[in-house]
Amino acid sequence: MVVSSVLQQKYPGYCVKDVAINWHGTKMAVCSNNCVDIWSKNNQDQWIKEPVGIDLDKSKVIQRVTWTHPEFGQVLAMSTLNEITIWEFTADSGGSWINRTTQTISEPRHLVINDVKFSPAYSGVVKNRNLELAYCTDSGQGQLKIWRCKNANDLKDWEIVKEINAKEPFTFTCLDWYVSPSESLIAVGTVDNSVREQQGQVRLYEYDTQRQDWLFRDVVAKSLNSKVYDVSFAPNPGRSFHTVAVAASDLQVKSFRLEGDRISLVREKENVVDEQENRVQVWKVSWSCLGTSLCTTGDDGLLRMWKNSAHWECTRKLKWNGVEP
Repeated sequence: MVVSSVLQQKYPGYCVKDVAINWHGTKMAVCSNNCVDIWSKNNQDQWIKEPVGIDLDKSKVIQRVTWTHPEFGQVLAMSTLNEITIWEFTADSGGSWINRTTQTISEPRHLVINDVKFSPAYSGVVKNRNLELAYCTDSGQGQLKIWRCKNANDLKDWEIVKEINAKEPFTFTCLDWYVSPSESLIAVGTVDNSVREQQGQVRLYEYDTQRQDWLFRDVVAKSLNSKVYDVSFAPNPGRSFHTVAVAASDLQVKSFRLEGDRISLVREKENVVDEQENRVQVWKVSWSCLGTSLCTTGDDGLLRMWKNSAHWECTRKLKWNGVEP
């Protein structure tokens, strides 16, 4: 059963830029203009706005927000056009959000931070638990940068452990992590601005434990009619392959295995998406906890739910207020 709730934000003229739900599914961060509101789910499965949120200077617009793994506490990272800030919730004096660090990336005219994501619990050297953060930028030389926190207890000191250039004419648009005790992967969406109609790719990078470096492996998917707006790894509870969902001019679902430096697609028929429902520009993709179903949003303002049988089939459509069209 699907239950929909409308969160009423009484802020005239505000635009919701991003929404992030924590690992347990009990808290939600909603960023709009220069503020982030925190909502908590109560015992009746109702979302209640918490009295304490985060406010930045009015000249700044928050673009992305992401939670850490709960092992590191209640920590949020958020990005404006040219800054990334790390915030931690403390219970002192009734509770408040403390700005632990602010990193100015560049002047806004030089680049735009398109996406920012914390790593899951494991990252980098998978034998250790490191708090890492990746972000990608849109500029003449699109970059993917990975930071590592030197001390997760204070969240103040961060070091760059990897910089990857997209190489012209490509720039990076979005990213997602997949990390397990045996491997670390990052999928990055791109756009080629040199052609009249934008084209995009999803590039796969893997952390090589012997070289202790992130290496490019292969192109997982291509979009011939638009840039890649979003990419998401499916949770993998014991499968022998990986699956990514790609939001572009249409929805693409790719299952693959890593074979050395290359990938090989598996179960090709299951990668086919219902063509009748897949004619809309897709903006965001999100998986269920087992990676067996998928939600997407698109240009027509509908949320679509997809299920994999012989192929990825649209099983339900909802409008913004939870009503079926």
